Amino acid sequence: MKLALGFFFVVSFHFCFAQTFRFKNPNPCIFYNYENDKLCVIDDSTSIMMISLDNKKMIRRPLHLDKQITFNQLLTEYVPLSEKGSPIYFVDRGCGYVLQLRNDSIVRIDKSFHHQNQFGGAYFLNHGIPSIFGGYGLFSSKNFITQFDINLKEWSLVNHDPKAPLAFDFPYYKEDEILYLFAPKVSSFYYPIYNDIWRFNFKKKQWSFEGSSHYFDTIKITPLLSISSNILYYYTYFLELDFKNNKIYRYKETPTNSLLKFLKFNNKYVKLYSQYTFQIQSSILMIYDEKEFKKEFLIGQSDLIEKSVLQDRVHNYYYVVLLVFSLLFTFLLYLFLRKRKKQAPIYTMSESSIELLNLWVLKRHGVLELSDLNDLVNPEHLSIETMKKRRESLLKTFVFDMVNMFGLAPNEIYTETLNPMDKRMKVLTLNSKLMEIALKKGN
Repeated sequence: MKLALGFFFVVSFHFCFAQTFRFKNPNPCIFYNYENDKLCVIDDSTSIMMISLDNKKMIRRPLHLDKQITFNQLLTEYVPLSEKGSPIYFVDRGCGYVLQLRNDSIVRIDKSFHHQNQFGGAYFLNHGIPSIFGGYGLFSSKNFITQFDINLKEWSLVNHDPKAPLAFDFPYYKEDEILYLFAPKVSSFYYPIYNDIWRFNFKKKQWSFEGSSHYFDTIKITPLLSISSNILYYYTYFLELDFKNNKIYRYKETPTNSLLKFLKFNNKYVKLYSQYTFQIQSSILMIYDEKEFKKEFLIGQSDLIEKSVLQDRVHNYYYVVLLVFSLLFTFLLYLFLRKRKKQAPIYTMSESSIELLNLWVLKRHGVLELSDLNDLVNPEHLSIETMKKRRESLLKTFVFDMVNMFGLAPNEIYTETLNPMDKRMKVLTLNSKLMEIALKKGN
């Protein structure tokens, strides 16, 4: 009688701003039906209650349970999973059996067995497909992701990365393509100390370590009573982990051993208490608007990962990105210049320049007398004036070709001096670099 009165005093304090529902079962199955936009409660094996979170009205619908599953098994051995655009599933707590809500019936749809291998794992839907990360079973912790194959009706391994953390009974949150989790440094069910925050990207199929949190090192730890996804209940307070915004929200709670579940659906908070009245056990469900709930119960908030740590990580990230881009730019510039050098336009030397170059190379030290050009320009024994003009034209063409082919200045192609033996004759000396190039090429 004293316990009943005490419990009544605890919950009546919240009645002024919480909608309350009573159920016969001390621990009913609770989940959200996104298709009907209603909170669903299975209180007995024959019906399902559907509650609107907006107007708080409740309707009762008939329910038929698969004969392979008892009602008690549904309540204690299965995890309900639902999300927008997906059927509602009930998954074996250790991985294995899969049930589905179809109209007014819960039917078994798998061809599996009781794996008993992922107790305490993260249960979630990924694009409407039941999935599990981690857990404990067969005397070991797990760090892999299993997924139910809708077509084969069996479970399969979809990710097993050695660097993923081994974890069970931990807070987690699944949103879009990202799975967040808080892996415990000290794996104790009643006194776990969570430190390492991890993230799994389903598109990239890649794990990444987000950082370490020291929040649990600085608060006075009391026994952990329950975990509901990203909400932890510590007897005298709640912790809600907002992984996406790097926040921890702390809510006060009147000490009681009667709280069973603390859930959140569509910006509404839901508490489920057990109740003993005249030795009859039942339950009370309370629904709070988020704004009113935080106004009444929020007692503090902290960063999940300290901002200084995050800033250091961001700075280091930018430095690494800058370094990578600098190296990439340098490498691409090197490739561009190398390619440009290799793909320099091919210049075709004129026939007259080829003949002159061959003649120059054949002469010792690349020295020609001006008169040596006569054989190239005067095959028809033309007049002296015409021959001079042709020699000038030949040399201009040669200079032009050498400049375009080897990038030298026009005055560097050859030098013109007087013959020391006969001052009337001119001597033409080819550039030594052109001589070396011509000899190497076999010209």
